[in-house]
Amino acid sequence: MSGERLRVIVGRLAEGAVLPDGGLTTLYEAGRLTIQGDTDTVRLAQGNRELALLVGEVVGVRHGAGALRRPSSAQEAVGVALRADHARWREELEGRFILLRVDGERAVIESDRFGQKELYLQRDRGATVLATDLSLLSIAPGAAGYDQAALAHTLCIYGYRPPKRHTLYRDVRRLGVGEWVEIAEGAVRVAEHPFQPLAMGAYGERELQAYAKTLLDAVALRGSRHGNVVYLSSGWDSTALLACLVKVFGPRKVRAVIGRMQYAERSGVINQFEIDRARAVADYFGVRLDVVEFDYRAEGPAVAERLQPLLRSHQFHSLAALNEALLAEGVARTADRPEVVFAGEISDGAHNLGFSQFTTIFHPMLEFREYSDKMASYLFGPTFLGLLERGQGVHDVVYQLLRGRCGEASFDEPSPDRVTRRMQLLAGFFLRAHRIPLWSVRNHRLLTAAGQDLYSHEMEETYLRAAAEALTPETVYAWLLHLYNSFHWQGSTVAPMAITARAQGLRLVLPFWDSWLQAFLSAMPESWGRSLDLNPTKYPLKWMLKHRIDYPLHLQTGPHSYLYDVDPNFSHGAEILYGSAFTPYFRTLLKGRPYDEVLSHRVFDRAYIEAIVERYLQGTEVRGAEMNDLLALAFLSMVGWYGGSGLSETADSAVALRARD
Repeated sequence: MSGERLRVIVGRLAEGAVLPDGGLTTLYEAGRLTIQGDTDTVRLAQGNRELALLVGEVVGVRHGAGALRRPSSAQEAVGVALRADHARWREELEGRFILLRVDGERAVIESDRFGQKELYLQRDRGATVLATDLSLLSIAPGAAGYDQAALAHTLCIYGYRPPKRHTLYRDVRRLGVGEWVEIAEGAVRVAEHPFQPLAMGAYGERELQAYAKTLLDAVALRGSRHGNVVYLSSGWDSTALLACLVKVFGPRKVRAVIGRMQYAERSGVINQFEIDRARAVADYFGVRLDVVEFDYRAEGPAVAERLQPLLRSHQFHSLAALNEALLAEGVARTADRPEVVFAGEISDGAHNLGFSQFTTIFHPMLEFREYSDKMASYLFGPTFLGLLERGQGVHDVVYQLLRGRCGEASFDEPSPDRVTRRMQLLAGFFLRAHRIPLWSVRNHRLLTAAGQDLYSHEMEETYLRAAAEALTPETVYAWLLHLYNSFHWQGSTVAPMAITARAQGLRLVLPFWDSWLQAFLSAMPESWGRSLDLNPTKYPLKWMLKHRIDYPLHLQTGPHSYLYDVDPNFSHGAEILYGSAFTPYFRTLLKGRPYDEVLSHRVFDRAYIEAIVERYLQGTEVRGAEMNDLLALAFLSMVGWYGGSGLSETADSAVALRARD
């Protein structure tokens, strides 16, 4: 298990209740308050009466409205908790952290502004336990049960993890974005800092220059003079970071790593396009490129089982989490000095609302596919929101074009109520498998009608209500980027990067999650590549690469990354389900229907689930929504959950059978 672990126990555990040991040391104890942690990763600072503790990493300290600078030491960073009111911690500190200030039995706990460092909270028979991962809690959900809305989101929405404040367990929640904890007199209270959205600005040449400086500063702040590694995918984001690092630190202090994806014999290497381009980019900058094998033709289940404790402790149920763990292991094996690992995640959503992958409309012309991505992002921007609020959105030509490509999918009618119409727009972005306004929850076939209603109500009221009531066309981007932190950016395709790296003793950073860069992009107008304008997607980034930095623009041509760039019928999920070493493993695992243990018959459509699982067991190969649902069920069952009565034995028998075969 990775370091940077912390547990806070408030009150007295009930007689007979036992918490997992976790290898933690008691760092502080006073009356009904006990704090435990990893002594090598939790930083402490002592005041006159108070003690401050930091778990995670602070990359920058800001005084007043000034620029960020590196902390002189970890002690300076944690010392901020002693000299400043807790409401200012997230403004003064940049990084991924949990920060505590303790005075006797009183304490205040804050996370970083984006909630990058997790804190789980469980109220259990007279005591409240807060911990940085689930393995430090005593979870036996037989009495409280499993959270069906969280399970619905995990299985239905790309990201394959409950949203920020949820877990799979009804008696365990997570600290949300902007939330903080107050402990006093044996009681625990969770409060929230209200979100203050920025309005769109009038951007011009000065802002383009400011963007370039902000990104370079974000890279320089997080980088190391000892060495830097880039998770290189060959796309705009990771190659831009490579270019920035070379400019700031020089090519001798930079290297890159990429994964070679071989999921099935029938498809071979599925990302040769990006490997070839990554190698060309690395050669251009004169940096070393290492290749890590993501080879699931023979060893997939063994990899998953080795990683299962880490994945389960953070609710990571995705193939991406496996790949990111292997990538981190590859970097650790080849490291010969202290290095910082860089990844370009967050950029797609922050720049172009996630529509920057050439996948909206398949067409041989990449330029048209890029414009199709811009059309998709237009449907969640200020212009379309204005049309929707005036009752004209469904008649928009772009909306009609993209909606017409959804086949027989169901769409909701726009609500006559303005706030509800905004809620429909937000739900179409965060709570639907297909991201388009008014796409109905009725399309989620895994759920019954009652389950669809339960899921929609729980998620809308928990995450979207405040935004639906407050957003305007001028603040819609700020709200979308803010909500991203509770959904995809904390899902099991992004969040595992830092955690799997930390498990290998590595420090991973995401410069596009920089607070100033996020503020810039929250107020960026739609004419900067987010709408029907002629600027490209990620306009300020591409402008910077053309005008402010040495970058091989001539190499960004041809297919983007994967086989689906030239074959729209190709699917990563299909290769894993039907052609990899996971195929016999999943069939044996799903034959036992382990998901029956956690999925409610009232919420989940068991007839539909039984039908797709039975077809899989019989060897029938399907595509589309059924394949995605099946893959989600398989990964949920493989990673598992705490408090189960037979999942581990089922998984073990699947491996044993595969070994005998």
